[in-house]
Amino acid sequence: HFGSSSLASAAAAALGAVAGPMTNYSNWDSKASALLREADEEEKREKEACDKALGLEDAPKGPPTEQAEAQLNELGEHSKKKKDFIDWSKAREVKLTHSAQEEPINLSGPDLDGKAVRLYGSEGVTYHVPKGIVKLMLDKCKRVSVQILDTLVTSTVEVYACDNLDLHIRQPLGTLQVDECMKPVKVFFAERDHVGRIYHQNSPGLAVGCSGDGSAVQAIGSEGPVQLCSKPSHDGGRELFWTNPVRRGEGEFPVDLPSGARETPITQPSNFQPEPEAAPAPEEQQRLAEQRRQLGNDMFRANDFMHATVHYTEALHLDPTMSAVWANRAQCWLKLGDFEKALADSQKCTEVDASNPKGWFRKGMSLHAMERFTEAIPALLEAEKLEPHNEQITGAIKMAQLKAHKAAACG
Repeated sequence: HFGSSSLASAAAAALGAVAGPMTNYSNWDSKASALLREADEEEKREKEACDKALGLEDAPKGPPTEQAEAQLNELGEHSKKKKDFIDWSKAREVKLTHSAQEEPINLSGPDLDGKAVRLYGSEGVTYHVPKGIVKLMLDKCKRVSVQILDTLVTSTVEVYACDNLDLHIRQPLGTLQVDECMKPVKVFFAERDHVGRIYHQNSPGLAVGCSGDGSAVQAIGSEGPVQLCSKPSHDGGRELFWTNPVRRGEGEFPVDLPSGARETPITQPSNFQPEPEAAPAPEEQQRLAEQRRQLGNDMFRANDFMHATVHYTEALHLDPTMSAVWANRAQCWLKLGDFEKALADSQKCTEVDASNPKGWFRKGMSLHAMERFTEAIPALLEAEKLEPHNEQITGAIKMAQLKAHKAAACG
């Protein structure tokens, strides 16, 4: 397991210069009034005290922090190739966020050509996607309309946790993946032949049409943990799409149904409960879950936190009672700056095993990162009960109490 680390070190390790939404204590205005300078010095002293308690400066560090640093140093010596690949991948992805505006935003230009584009948290925007984009990802967007006017290089679009999204696709698309979309997500293909495979999970808001004018749309999404695959029906009936559970072959990779295999269209996906696949024996299932947990740990130590979450997710599908994996995935989300997911996973960890201090600690740090200081304190106190001699937890409690007090005074 990974030692409990502070939010500051998590954000720094995962994102480098692109840190989470924390206060910047290094750029105070030298021309400020004496009163402001005094306040600044007070903030600086408070931060230094908290950093010392949390093991974030050059003072002697607690065992969890020291262990984490040792792991990172060790991996840095023998995973340079992997790190280079991660850096190479990040250099080819552009993350954009836009607030509401009337004029459409054209996703083109030298900064975007030949790169994957992630639209994160945009609201009330219309996007036009011409030729040149490698891959398009939409993450937590609301009231957004996207017009894909030309072919994407990888022929892939990914949608995650979006709300009231309209996606108009004018060219053939090989793969559309939609996950965790509880609110409406409507996808309009210009032609039936343009539709490739549509993979979706826990997305009851998903509806797809292939008439071009949006006159015929079928709801294909459903709620639940089963990953589904939809593709156009072949019988010319009233059902536009057939939807089936994703089948997995060797290595748990998704595979299509064999050629000529009979497929049963799902007419009411919201009520759909697929026949469960034969589950492996308990011992085999535990072995597979442990194998994926170790893969996640390897990715974590290589600072590849996103890939680590993939392996941890697979482990949890096999064995959702692994509290350590819930805690580890929460730590990944903290490092990636996704505090809502970190909070959800840490909460699940405490539900699965209330005696796991890492679940309570990461719940507290997630709430702290969201500036919900008053709520963070009880979670951190629970962690302290389980690990009373952990200085990081003690320091985190002091920091949360300080922030809560100051927030109440300002309010």
